[in-house]
Order: sequence, then C-alpha cells, then structure tokens
Amino acid sequence: MNLQVLRASHFVLKAFDEAYREYGVRATQLPVLAMMADAMVAVSIKDIAEVVESERSVMFRKLKVMEKNGWIVEDLAISGKEKMYLLTDSGRKLIDDLAPIRTQVQEKLMTRLAPDEQHLLMSLCGKLRGLA
Repeated sequence: MNLQVLRASHFVLKAFDEAYREYGVRATQLPVLAMMADAMVAVSIKDIAEVVESERSVMFRKLKVMEKNGWIVEDLAISGKEKMYLLTDSGRKLIDDLAPIRTQVQEKLMTRLAPDEQHLLMSLCGKLRGLA
C-alpha cells in the first residue's frame, strides 16, 4: 500500500483546490466555513477543531487566514480566554458560490470510480473517520 492512501488524499484535495482557486479558498478551509454556517452562532477554536477533526494550533492558523480574507470575524462581545468567531456575509456568500462547484468536483471524482468502488470509498471514509 506504501503511500497510496496519502497520494489519493492529495489527488482529491488538489482537484478541489484547483476548482476553488479563483475564489482564493483552499479545500481544507471550506469544511470550517460550513461548520460555522451550520452553527449560526459564534464558535470557539476548540469547537471548530473538534468538529472538523483538526488540532487547535492548525485551526488557529486557518482561522487567521480566513479572518484576513473577511470570511469570518472574531466576536469581540463574547470572546474571552477562548476566542469566538462568526461567519461573515462574505463567508456565507463564498459557501453559496462554491456549492455548485463542490458538487461538480465530487461528481467528476466519483464518475472515475465504478459503483462498487464508490460504495467502498464511502464505507472506508466512514470507518477511518476519527482515527487521527
């Protein structure tokens, strides 16, 4: 198996990154924005990191980039020891704009697989979730 799993992950992320390039967003940022949109309230770095299964230090760096891009903002009214962030209108628009593109990329990737391979991929993703 060697590095095949890592390579497969790279190919998938690369397909999304290329499709999102003109919007200035990375594939790894979109789940964070989507989580914040679903929450509809200010969320902490800890909460975001838990939901998207990332380390807090990594999440902090991602959030700083997203804040600089205007997609999120720190909620100064409730931020204390733990910073709290809100999705901005710009961030919500980005999610809406990327929805059809995300669907197109997913369809493009999945059509490269036979139906049994698609099922196996989804099954494996479910089994591997939370191992990190």
